[in-house]
Amino acid sequence: MTELGPVDLVVLSFPSGQPPDSFLRALEDVEKREAVRVLDALVVAKDADGKLSRLELSDFEDLADAAARVAARRTMSLAGVEDIDEIAVVMEPDTTVLALLVENVWARETAAEVRRHDGRLLATVRIPYDRIVEVETVLGQQPAGPTDAAR
Repeated sequence: MTELGPVDLVVLSFPSGQPPDSFLRALEDVEKREAVRVLDALVVAKDADGKLSRLELSDFEDLADAAARVAARRTMSLAGVEDIDEIAVVMEPDTTVLALLVENVWARETAAEVRRHDGRLLATVRIPYDRIVEVETVLGQQPAGPTDAAR
């Protein structure tokens, strides 16, 4: 098996229709720069009435190349039909969810070195952007502490 960097499942939600072209182009650019590698993707749409449908990466013109690369890697089906049921529970009506299984290519060499020394990744924690903004806002509202000049 080829060495892998850490792998994340990233689940993104977009209002109605497909993800915007600008997002699809950005995803394609990130993969071309080899910062991440899309191992698999699951696209689920829920219409206004709550009806679910599964789409493929190849259904999106801007992701045709990415879809071909994923197919060539033979990593498809890591995200399966059972995942649709779990995703559907948290989806709002009239949204599209894109679940991406991505390898953090930038960390591949480090991960291989950890494994070479019988180490293992115990956990990763992804802090949502909204939470960071919330903390920054709270910190920005607190009065500044005493400075050296005030002492």
